[in-house]
Amino acid sequence: MSLNAVITAAAALQRLDGVAGVMLFKGRNIIHLQMPFSANRAEDLREVITQMLDGYRQVRRKIRQVYLEFDGGVLLSVVQDESVMLFFLTSRADADLAASAASVMLNDNSGALNQASFEAQPKSRHPDGIEELVVTSPRALTQITEKAEPTVNHWGAVRKCVEAVLGKVMGRAQASNLIERTLEETKIGDPYRLSANDVRKLAISIIDHVPNHTKRRQLLVELDGALEGLKL
Repeated sequence: MSLNAVITAAAALQRLDGVAGVMLFKGRNIIHLQMPFSANRAEDLREVITQMLDGYRQVRRKIRQVYLEFDGGVLLSVVQDESVMLFFLTSRADADLAASAASVMLNDNSGALNQASFEAQPKSRHPDGIEELVVTSPRALTQITEKAEPTVNHWGAVRKCVEAVLGKVMGRAQASNLIERTLEETKIGDPYRLSANDVRKLAISIIDHVPNHTKRRQLLVELDGALEGLKL
């Protein structure tokens, strides 16, 4: 199966404000790469990220996102099954928007990505030995970005609100586990594609797991105020 559509969609994500580089990979197969440093450094980075994710998989920890902040910028990884969309973000970037857009892209192209190889692929070359470059027109990239943006909701910001509210009665790790468990129970594959009303219902359903009635009622009041601030 051709991965041209996947490559075009991944390239479109670099048009988001503050995105300095992107890399889409599956195992050792780098499907799309556009980073502000050499391919060798990008391969080293892919290897480090892969080893980190493998470590979590070995202890049966399902990872959806990894946010690593450094002095020079942020590395954001969005994971779906075995595919990883990696961003190199500057201070201007909206990490929640980037994560939302990546989640949509990975979900929309899951069929092609599931069939993609795990192994590194040889670069395409012409018979004369000149490396072939695939150039996507700016117009096509604009159309893809505009098409994707309306489908992305504010789940990233809502999740932070839910975690902050739950932080009043439990630890951060417990709050994160509760959110993931609720997503699995409700069989929501991609919370970033929910309507605003459904996102609000999801947030409330997470708080509803708090066993103490009095605390739960108080937390729901605080959540309601936080969601009002997000216009949800």
